[in-house]
Amino acid sequence: MPRVTRRDVTLLAASSALAAFSFHTALSQQRPHTRPPAMQVDEALIYLIRGLFGVFSTGMDQMAAQFKAQGYSHTTLWSWTELDPIAHDIIAGHQNGDNAHVVLIGHSLGSNAVVQVADRLAQAAIPVDLAVTFDITENLTVPPNVQRFENFYQNNGFGRPAIEPPGFPGQFQNVNLSNDPRLNHGNIDNAPQLQQIVMQQVFDLTHTHVRTQVARRKEPRRG
Repeated sequence: MPRVTRRDVTLLAASSALAAFSFHTALSQQRPHTRPPAMQVDEALIYLIRGLFGVFSTGMDQMAAQFKAQGYSHTTLWSWTELDPIAHDIIAGHQNGDNAHVVLIGHSLGSNAVVQVADRLAQAAIPVDLAVTFDITENLTVPPNVQRFENFYQNNGFGRPAIEPPGFPGQFQNVNLSNDPRLNHGNIDNAPQLQQIVMQQVFDLTHTHVRTQVARRKEPRRG
């Protein structure tokens, strides 16, 4: 999938406060807050990865449409089988001077692919600024080049908690939603409340007024 690197990203006016929701109490710490619009927006390369057969992970399509509507033009959809093309796309851009934030989001087998792509980028010393998985199906260990990792899962016969390695330097969270009967493996990525959490995380990542660790890392060095 070809893309043009380093294109200015223009977001719509930031009015992304989340609607109140009554999900499992594990989400209470995830509730985002309304933020003022930033004066400057960082670029982001957003890779959404579908699961088996590429037809069941419709939440990936929904989020892709939402990201594009908000001005994230470098938003692409992939299959879980496209590990090599995804990693090559990111590595090639990095080698050409692209310093945009890297965001990986996946569902089911696409979640497994998120961690596997991150592993390949670790070998090339490329950071992943945000990785989000919906019902990852294996207890995979997240590599230390991931700055922020979020796994929404259920003990539903498919979903698993991901593994945080000793000394993991970034932010890491498994959110167990097993007590919510409205969710299952087939629809967990469709949950609007979870999608809005991810949208807010990307917003926070790309708006420099938030002053996240990743945002500071992207700033030009002084002196």
